[in-house]
Amino acid sequence: MDRPRHILIVDDNGGIRVLLAAALEERGDRVTSAASGSSMRELLKHDRVDAVVLDLRMPGESGHSLALHARGLRLPVVLISGSDEEIEFAKRHGLQLLRKPFRIPQLFAALDAALASGIYGQRDAWRAK
Repeated sequence: MDRPRHILIVDDNGGIRVLLAAALEERGDRVTSAASGSSMRELLKHDRVDAVVLDLRMPGESGHSLALHARGLRLPVVLISGSDEEIEFAKRHGLQLLRKPFRIPQLFAALDAALASGIYGQRDAWRAK
């Protein structure tokens, strides 16, 4: 049996982290969550993850630099945001984005595509319809 995929969720909203983690764990993924960019960076120094789900709008370090850092580590990245500015950032950098609000099946599809593509950090855009 294959090992579960390890997904890192980075979002300052605890409710969102719990909701996303529960959905991913229910489908068999292993989940770690971080409430800040500094927590994300620390976790990535010590723990192997298969993909990162990152809210671009958080206090502290820019979500832009965090997204580029994860991509630089050759990690698949799925960005989440509802901001037009963040959507433009994702387009400029060829990063996958889930536009808020989105549904859990869309998150699953975006992660599956990110993990299957083999092109780290760069993905097709998945937007809520």
